[in-house]
Amino acid sequence: MTTSTHNFKLSKLMTNLILSGALTSGLAYAAPQDEAVADDQLEVIEVKGFRGSINAALMSKREAVGTRETIIAEDIGKFPDLNVADSLSRVPGISIEEDAGEGRQITIRGLGSRYVKTTINGMESASAGAATDAAGGSNTSRAFDFNVFASELFTQIDINKTVSAELEDGGISGNVNLQTARPFQYDGFKGAYNVNARYSDVDEDVSPRASFMLSNNWDNKFGVLASIAYSDGTVQSEGSSTGRWTVNNPSFVEDGLPVGQGGSNYLTVAPKTLLMPNGNYTNENLDGLYLPRIPRYSLYSKQQKRLGATIAFQYAPTDDLSFNLDVLHASLDNDSEEYHYEVLLRDQKDIVPENIYVDANNTIVAGAYSNSIIRSETRRDSSESTFDQVSFTGNWFINDRFKMNFLIGQGKSDLDIPNMTTFALDSNQSTVAYSFDSNIDPLSLINNPGGQAIGSGELNTNMPSFAFAAGQPPGGNYSKDEIASVMTDPSNYTAGLVRNRSQTIESENKTIRVDFTYEINDEYTVKFGVGQRSFETEQHYNLNNWKDINKETNKTSGAIAEERVISLDAAQIDGSLFNTTLDKQGVSFGNNASIPGSSTLNSSTWLAPDYNAMYNAFAGANFFQAKEDFRRTYYIKEEVATAFVQLDFRNYIFDKELRGNIGVRYVDNKNTSRIVNLDHIYKDGFTAGRGDGANYAAGYGWRESVSEGDEWLPSLNLAYDITEDLVGRFSYSHAITRPKLSDLRSSISINTPSIDDPSATIKMGAGPSLKPYKAKQYDVGLEWYFAEESLLATSLFYKNISGLTKASSEQVLSQADLDRLGIDLGDTDPSTVTWQVSQLVNTDAEGMWGAEFIYQQPFTFLPEPFNALGLQTNYTYIDYTRDIEDPFYGTQLNLVEEETSKNTYNITLYYQVDDWSARFSYNYRSGYNKQYLDEYKDESTFVRGYDAKAKLNFSARYKLTDKMSVSFEAVNLTDEKQDMWNDIYTPRPYENLSSGRQFLVGLRGTF
Repeated sequence: MTTSTHNFKLSKLMTNLILSGALTSGLAYAAPQDEAVADDQLEVIEVKGFRGSINAALMSKREAVGTRETIIAEDIGKFPDLNVADSLSRVPGISIEEDAGEGRQITIRGLGSRYVKTTINGMESASAGAATDAAGGSNTSRAFDFNVFASELFTQIDINKTVSAELEDGGISGNVNLQTARPFQYDGFKGAYNVNARYSDVDEDVSPRASFMLSNNWDNKFGVLASIAYSDGTVQSEGSSTGRWTVNNPSFVEDGLPVGQGGSNYLTVAPKTLLMPNGNYTNENLDGLYLPRIPRYSLYSKQQKRLGATIAFQYAPTDDLSFNLDVLHASLDNDSEEYHYEVLLRDQKDIVPENIYVDANNTIVAGAYSNSIIRSETRRDSSESTFDQVSFTGNWFINDRFKMNFLIGQGKSDLDIPNMTTFALDSNQSTVAYSFDSNIDPLSLINNPGGQAIGSGELNTNMPSFAFAAGQPPGGNYSKDEIASVMTDPSNYTAGLVRNRSQTIESENKTIRVDFTYEINDEYTVKFGVGQRSFETEQHYNLNNWKDINKETNKTSGAIAEERVISLDAAQIDGSLFNTTLDKQGVSFGNNASIPGSSTLNSSTWLAPDYNAMYNAFAGANFFQAKEDFRRTYYIKEEVATAFVQLDFRNYIFDKELRGNIGVRYVDNKNTSRIVNLDHIYKDGFTAGRGDGANYAAGYGWRESVSEGDEWLPSLNLAYDITEDLVGRFSYSHAITRPKLSDLRSSISINTPSIDDPSATIKMGAGPSLKPYKAKQYDVGLEWYFAEESLLATSLFYKNISGLTKASSEQVLSQADLDRLGIDLGDTDPSTVTWQVSQLVNTDAEGMWGAEFIYQQPFTFLPEPFNALGLQTNYTYIDYTRDIEDPFYGTQLNLVEEETSKNTYNITLYYQVDDWSARFSYNYRSGYNKQYLDEYKDESTFVRGYDAKAKLNFSARYKLTDKMSVSFEAVNLTDEKQDMWNDIYTPRPYENLSSGRQFLVGLRGTF
């Protein structure tokens, strides 16, 4: 018997194994072939270490008909990265969305995470988690949250970037399948363990991370495998944010023209934020200047527990029949604390500018303001994301040419957030200063008030410096110590906010599928199958954002509940009852964030609400009660029936092999959306039982909308061996991705005009009639396997994708229309109110294209010891833009599509010898637009996005014995920050967060 550890050249047996699914994530274990192979002709491919893993992936890629990438773990617990999403980030064309320094969601080939179809063990899966930093909230889209899962649970990931008829529909950008371990992967009894200690330089905490696996295989007749993975530790991010920017526009004229068309309006609705004239600061020279809404320092700290467990059974009663039962459980528990120290410049109309500096883009890069509100927030959340999936699959070789596969499965994904509670202390009538210009000391701005002149500055840092004179009028002259004294004096603060919220999202999916394969002859194979799957999800959201309701008149009155604490007696809300500092709580700030030396805010001067004291004081108050916001409640069910037929072929043209498939998938889709019948809800939106609603147990019934549609999705994939080492590829297909779940609901978001906010807006849910994204896709590639374990490849791809956009119109609604929508205008005449009504609609297709380049090679041609080096690299370019209307200027902009980075590349340099190995991995993603924001009409800031980010990781392993090794890993060695900006014309700092570096030392072994 010969052994080839690294050679990618394929024997006939190896080719058959790959095609039959032994090395890829097919539905089931492939039964042995009848063809006898002599022992001395058998080529054994040993997957050893990182180099062996990428070599096995390379073999899988070469034999694939479409464009496919594969990540293979050498053993359970030996996945080449800490996080599944982080592993995927090294694949050409894949970028990750991070959450607290950890990969959460992925994008493929420049398309957002919603375009990725994810399956586990071949079954469609859904995973919803809560964010662990300020980057986002609960997941209500189709994007898969990979951070719910421990990477140790999986031994292989397949990424199909091109579509074939046999693949599940739903992934325009690609299909990702996660494969858990099965006992037939190992001979006889097998055990494995991986125990790590993790250290983070932000939270300065050491925490455990461990995984274990036991497997037994009885002669490939019956096998059992169980694995468990657990990690526990603190995830911390710290830095600054602005809560977006807003423009000062005192010259705003209702129904006037925008400044771009000769008018005076920077906004499309009346401003909520206005600066008062002061000295030489007039309405004229203040008009058009941009200021941050909520400049602040922020700290996010979460105690995170991740548990994963699998159990797999395999049974092959005969050589022709095999069954697999896979059970997967995953949970991610977070107990979080957030701290924010900020100034509320937003929604204030009496703030006085005292000393401001402006750059060439009309940005107030540094400014001191009096009559301001300082707010210090403490927030605590708890959340639990759980995922459970059971799938039963099987293979039956009915005869030598006819095979049946089946899959039956059910999964559940639940997100439970029982509490999201925020308490705030406010210091009113304060004088504050910030500076985004590193050359301007904010304390000097406070010490020189009076509105004398507008200075000239520059926006040269994303991390501002602050000075806060809590409760002080302008005109003082302070040292740093004096500012620290007033900042920490609790008599300058009162309770200002008591916010209480909770949320649940419950989802369930079921799948049944039967596929057949008939081998007509050695050249042609027919595949066909049918399937049925369903997906259901339901959301409930509770908060204390309600107003009092008079059921007799069905009218609301008073302040919203979360702000009513300010109306209590002064003795009840005095800051001295609830104050502490970060230092006193053992919380450190500035471990990793680059806090300017001129800033007066640090852990000792950061006065924070004492969470327990405020909870004990106000949790029993009526205004603390969180009620269900019935306008956010929804239920969605999708029912999809599918059928496909596909012809696989393998022929020789000019003595070179052409392999491919051609087929079509039919999809019949039924969507059902339910929202609460607002006729049963009083106009506060939180009180049920109105009218006929009193006849229902819950106080309300549902309004149901149903939509049906079907799609025919043809596909063609070709791979041609131009030479022994050169492979050409071509693919064409139609693909769909369904809109995100929150877009399919028929719910309504309403802003009723008031004195504080005169805007009248209605955002209509698109409902189930919203059609899916559709794409026609082309892919052409060339791969040169120029040496053993080596590849030089390029591919070009084009997609013509229909999208979604927000259509708006101005409407005057009758009283009957208002009643139907549950809108309370009080005594206002409906005919005097013009509503801005918006709703998502489908748009015509737009084209995008891109190119990928791959180079990988072990440097075995170099002299020792350099012959153990190897390189794996890839680069992807994306050109995908859309015409978007600027809501403030009414002009058409050609913008890069959301979540699309034009340039991404990955470089991995590795070194591997018998006893030890090491590698550096560098991932780069260029800046991108995260979201087209056109809803903040009183701010005049359009689009938010991320700056470019690069990440360097290191991993090393030393073999102690044949069955034990010690490992060391370092994540984010260069300590890259996450920078978000706001405003497409002049990107201004929105968020600057640091999650620091992580270091792990571990012991791995098998027995």
